[in-house]
Amino acid sequence: MPFPTDAAWPAGLLKIFEICRHELQPLENRYYGPYNKLLTYCFNPDSFEFFIAPQSPPREFSPRDTVDFAVFLIVFDIQRRPVLIAEIKDDAWATRADLRFKADDQIRHRYDSMLDDCPLPRLWGLSLLGTSLRVYCGDVATGAVEPVFDNRPSPGRTLPRNFLEGAWNIDILSQEGFDKMKEIVGNIVGN
Repeated sequence: MPFPTDAAWPAGLLKIFEICRHELQPLENRYYGPYNKLLTYCFNPDSFEFFIAPQSPPREFSPRDTVDFAVFLIVFDIQRRPVLIAEIKDDAWATRADLRFKADDQIRHRYDSMLDDCPLPRLWGLSLLGTSLRVYCGDVATGAVEPVFDNRPSPGRTLPRNFLEGAWNIDILSQEGFDKMKEIVGNIVGN
């Protein structure tokens, strides 16, 4: 069944996540395939209006070097303009304040490099720590990104253990996650 008329994630998609989560090494690359499948399902695999592509962030010393594994997926429109960013990290990133801060910082850097290229009023972002989701939304006209950036409470000290705890509060595989993806995809496709 197609995503726009479905009421929940298909059992086959949930099975893909289950297998990849439990049978592969604890690295974020175990989630690339499942998230590629999830996004393809959401953006209609039989349509050519959108496509999903893995991306490697530019490196400081060699912007063309793609030796690093892809760490995020981008949904592009047919003219290769970004409409959604999906930054994927392993589940362990949700358990440490420094990694949560780094995940937040990394997706904001994607916005710095892609927001101006988005053809829609909003560029959506998904920060995924395993299946824990934090949704971002960049306003193309103003350049503002929600949620608002939480800077280090004290620059000269380590982060409090609870810093950004609970910010990734939606399990994308839950009904709430499905409903949130319906809302986001509906907003993208409807523009």
